[in-house]
Amino acid sequence: MAKCTDFVAYNQTAAGEQTFRVHGTVTVPSPAFEPVLVEPEVRHRGNWEVLHLELVDTGVVANAVLTEKTVEFLRDGACPFSQVEIIHSEGSFKVEIEPAQACD
Repeated sequence: MAKCTDFVAYNQTAAGEQTFRVHGTVTVPSPAFEPVLVEPEVRHRGNWEVLHLELVDTGVVANAVLTEKTVEFLRDGACPFSQVEIIHSEGSFKVEIEPAQACD
């Protein structure tokens, strides 16, 4: 993975329901790969949220050309923390969780 950019995290309220959203742009090594954000099976006890960025091989035959793709994570309920850490194969980075956004 070459680059992760434009990541945003926020709690959203719409139609009385709360959700936690994270999205951003990931440069993948080929159009055959899809970036996916997943919750780890074993949760840590820190004061921030953690998500793993994984690249899923779709099995499509494609040239090895760097491609930008968007990735999004959505979970019911608000996140109580102020940061989310995105862990990927080359390290990790943290994103501030923005204040709640209402979309009614």
